[in-house]
Amino acid sequence: MIKRNDIIPILVLTIVVCASVITLALTDDVTREKIEQQKIIEIQNSLSKQFPDMTSYIYDEDIEVYTTYSGNDTIPENIIGYSFESSGSGYGGTIDILVTLKDLETINGISIINHMETPGLGARIVESSFTDQFKDIAIEDVKLRKDNGQIDAISGATISSLAVVKAVQKTALEKVDLLKDKVNI
Repeated sequence: MIKRNDIIPILVLTIVVCASVITLALTDDVTREKIEQQKIIEIQNSLSKQFPDMTSYIYDEDIEVYTTYSGNDTIPENIIGYSFESSGSGYGGTIDILVTLKDLETINGISIINHMETPGLGARIVESSFTDQFKDIAIEDVKLRKDNGQIDAISGATISSLAVVKAVQKTALEKVDLLKDKVNI
């Protein structure tokens, strides 16, 4: 038989849990749009850095690719590159990357959008000494040097380095196939 004294802690705990869940749901509702807006601003800034001559871009929701243009018209002759988001599993969690292509064979560069890697080690993936290695490199060469590629891993952060390399190459190959299908190349 349940005593009245046994029910009170259960009720209090239930109320606290319900209040916490409601508070978290409301906080998510309030912050979700702001987070999405901040991500769009971050992507726009990264696109501007990767493509200094960019005048506009169009996002294709079907294949999740940004096509960037230089000039007043968004016509094929004015395409200066393509961009897309990629993500890999690093040591500390997911690493979100913006990858830009100069053409359908060459990486233009990368920007690390978000990561949770270890400060001082894996977090060095945002440093230009690492990201600059991805400039003007053939997609097929996006591998660590130890795997016959062109990218040097960060000393002490091989997992983070490998996560970026694998994510960039895998997603680039997938997006190139989608782009080729889209324009029937």
